Amino acid sequence: MSKRTRRWLLLAALIVTCVTWATWRWYLQRYPSWQEQVQLSDGRVIIVRQQHEVYDNYGTNQSWVTFSLPEMGGERTWHSYLKPMRVDVHEGLVFVFGRPRGLRQFEHYRYPKHYLVSFVWADGVFVRIPFLQVPEELRREENIFPCVPNSTNSLLSTSAKNIQWCQPQGESDQFGRKFSQQSYDELAISMARLGGGPPISD
Repeated sequence: MSKRTRRWLLLAALIVTCVTWATWRWYLQRYPSWQEQVQLSDGRVIIVRQQHEVYDNYGTNQSWVTFSLPEMGGERTWHSYLKPMRVDVHEGLVFVFGRPRGLRQFEHYRYPKHYLVSFVWADGVFVRIPFLQVPEELRREENIFPCVPNSTNSLLSTSAKNIQWCQPQGESDQFGRKFSQQSYDELAISMARLGGGPPISD
């Protein structure tokens, strides 16, 4: 093999390596994932793996939340076009809910009256239910990280989450870990007006 051929092969290998590295960096930024501890209302602590599709200057477009519970028969993944807020169990039923990031997701879920969108595990799938069917004690506070943490390389413990919970949003920081349903109801009305009509779905 000639020197020239070897040089071209080395150059080609370098180009492939750079492209692969750049693609991998792009993927990690667009689809960040991490594991975190989540405490359920019955005292159990489980490990949850989250992955978000994130766009610059927008935030989360869709998410995948993977976790294992005996009530579901093992590991399952909840996929949604929401920022996840809570995973929990009440009287043997598994509930999950989250909030739309913007108008596009809000429209996708047909302008939910209470802004938040909830599901229950039933017959092997996550089935959407009216938000107020989620037990009231589960509708007061988030227990899973709704934003991408600063570091995704290590397990996010419950103690670390308590220290660095996501920044509250809203003019009065009313959309934080502990939240008022009235604030979300008012947001639903405002968002529905932007979409051209009143909230219509539960």
